[in-house]
Amino acid sequence: PEGYLFVCPSTHFRTGRTSLRWPECPAFWSLDPTGVERLSTDEATNLGFPPIRFTTEVWGRSWDGGVYSGLHKFHWAKGFDPESQDVAEYLGYPLYQVTG
Repeated sequence: PEGYLFVCPSTHFRTGRTSLRWPECPAFWSLDPTGVERLSTDEATNLGFPPIRFTTEVWGRSWDGGVYSGLHKFHWAKGFDPESQDVAEYLGYPLYQVTG
């Protein structure tokens, strides 16, 4: 049968200015072009629709250790605690917190 794949808008992944989460239903198949009637995963599989798979990738970049050492000294000389979030707060940057 003809099916329709619905993917939630990217705004549904955002929980705050600096935080993201997987929405309860990030995507689904439907036989209905409006998406009002969702197919369960089992129904979609039985009808031959491909499974929906999502992945998350995190990319990071870094500088040579000497750059960080220099920034540490610079921030200390300017009166900031280089081991804190003082500089980010002073510059008005959003604060990030790693959570489990």
